[in-house]
Amino acid sequence: MKRLSGALTNQVIATTDAKITGFFETVQAGIEISAERSISGEFEQFPVESLDRYFTPLIERLPQLSSVMYAHENGDEYMLLQSGSRWQSRLTKPISWGSREEWREWSAQDDPRPVQQRELSYDARQRPWHQGALQLLAELGDDAPIRERIYWTRPYKFFTTQEPGLTLSLAQRTRTGQVVVLGFDILLADISRFTSNLVEGRDGKVFVLRGKPDSPQGMLVVGVPADERFNDEATMIEFVLSRPAELGGPLASFVSDALETQTTLPGSPVEFMHDQESWWGEITRSKLRTSDDIWIGAVVPEEQLLEALPNSGLIIIVTTAAVLLLAMLRALWLSRRYAAPLQQLTDNGNRMQRLNFEPVKPVKSNIMEIRHLSATLERMRAALQTFSAAREDLRVARSIHKRLVPERLPAPPNLDIHVWHESSEAVGGEFYDAIHLTNDDGPGNRTLLLALFKLPGNGLDAAIHGTQLRAALRAAAHESTDLPALVKRLETFVDEDLAGIGPVGLWLLGIDKAGERVRALGLGMDPLLLRRGQNTDQLAAQAGPLGLGPRIETVQSVNLELSRGDILMIALDGVVDALNDERQRYGIAGLEFALRELGPGTAENLVTRVRNDLERYSSGPLGDRTLLVLQAKADIAG
Repeated sequence: MKRLSGALTNQVIATTDAKITGFFETVQAGIEISAERSISGEFEQFPVESLDRYFTPLIERLPQLSSVMYAHENGDEYMLLQSGSRWQSRLTKPISWGSREEWREWSAQDDPRPVQQRELSYDARQRPWHQGALQLLAELGDDAPIRERIYWTRPYKFFTTQEPGLTLSLAQRTRTGQVVVLGFDILLADISRFTSNLVEGRDGKVFVLRGKPDSPQGMLVVGVPADERFNDEATMIEFVLSRPAELGGPLASFVSDALETQTTLPGSPVEFMHDQESWWGEITRSKLRTSDDIWIGAVVPEEQLLEALPNSGLIIIVTTAAVLLLAMLRALWLSRRYAAPLQQLTDNGNRMQRLNFEPVKPVKSNIMEIRHLSATLERMRAALQTFSAAREDLRVARSIHKRLVPERLPAPPNLDIHVWHESSEAVGGEFYDAIHLTNDDGPGNRTLLLALFKLPGNGLDAAIHGTQLRAALRAAAHESTDLPALVKRLETFVDEDLAGIGPVGLWLLGIDKAGERVRALGLGMDPLLLRRGQNTDQLAAQAGPLGLGPRIETVQSVNLELSRGDILMIALDGVVDALNDERQRYGIAGLEFALRELGPGTAENLVTRVRNDLERYSSGPLGDRTLLVLQAKADIAG
């Protein structure tokens, strides 16, 4: 009887285990890919539209996900929740906002998403998924594999939806040093929908528990067994995460009569009593390893087992021989049935190991476990293909951007020129150029043209647009050195050849051969700073940026004459908009303070001071950083 009950329960337990493993495996793969994406720091400022675009397809592909959380160590949190056909996103910042939160709701992708403010006593730092992930990161360190750093909460009812589930969370440090915590809420109702429809024979039942068999009173039901009560969806969900005794039936008897008295029960069939009838049951630990073990069990009445045992020794012998023969044939058939798709899966895995992420012929199989494995492998391939393409685009963009800036700057005899340019990880749109030109009044009078540009966007598009704009500037500059004329030529080029690029800011500086005078013209940029003695003046840009549609009216350059020690400084957005840990901008005020504190220092000293200041201003996403400093070395004017 023990062997027969074990034979009947082993197969259904194995099938259920494969279902549960596939149920959680795809979620683990999703949180791993999301952690890799967050390393760049692109979500650190909580861009809700970008977060919506990234996490919405993830929830759509994984129906077991209820919601996704992206949080910082300080408790600031973004949450995306799907409820039927409605979507909701929530932003909370308990330190800076208190109990205030911002909600957005929508149905279709193009629906407006107005922000609603509500009061909610919620702090991510108090949630188990947030605390557990940070503790696991502290214990294992940043170098531990991502899969080992995934934290599994105990089952509970979610704060927002009150549905039963558990949360997988992962703490990850970004390249800027920020610690972010990802949380994936998993609905457990799908497991119960599967187990409540599994019937072993006439009256046998299958169930899933979470906890420790040596402490059965603390075990919770994750997958309910088949029962007429659970034909109603609401009733079934109500009993998820309840204790076995609350369900009643053979499951309650199995836990109370078998688990509490049999210390060696797991993995071995055991007899117990239910309603004065003899039953057999078995419980086995799932192959899925979590912070709290998952157990799969099956129970079957002895009467059902006896129905398969006629009282005839000859029939038993013949039947046993036939079963052995059929088992051998079945094993041979199964081995062939598994071999071909498994070999194809192995070949597909080897292709990815060779960094070949092109689509492959789908694996066809009637075996559910192989289909789940094939689907997981295909999602992994698609994600790796997207990641590989993005990395290749960044590599090309970085190579193009490097060629946009000159390796060395010419140095007029009476002028000290220093430029600091640092490209961001995402390769932004800041760059500069230096061109030696012959003026219209003769080849003996040469001009040095310095140009600083700020283009919208980043990556490959920004690098290509920068190359086109640089070529247009050089072509126009060789025809005329007049700065307003150059601006008109660039405006025409941007409107006709780079239509739709967005706002393009620039500073143009024309420096005579001896470095005695500087002509300046700016569009859509922060002001130029000029320090004379202890006084610092701001020279604002003469007009707005290029590329916004309306033509720029006539603009004139400003002529500047420098005396010994005078300093001219231009900083682009990556320097001016840098943020510190208190979310304060470095700004023009920071540059003016650096000029005041410089004293009799050199242009090189000023660049070094600003760079040292910016080490404390690296809280937000780091963009390109560009700083130009000119200093007169001798009395030039007057």
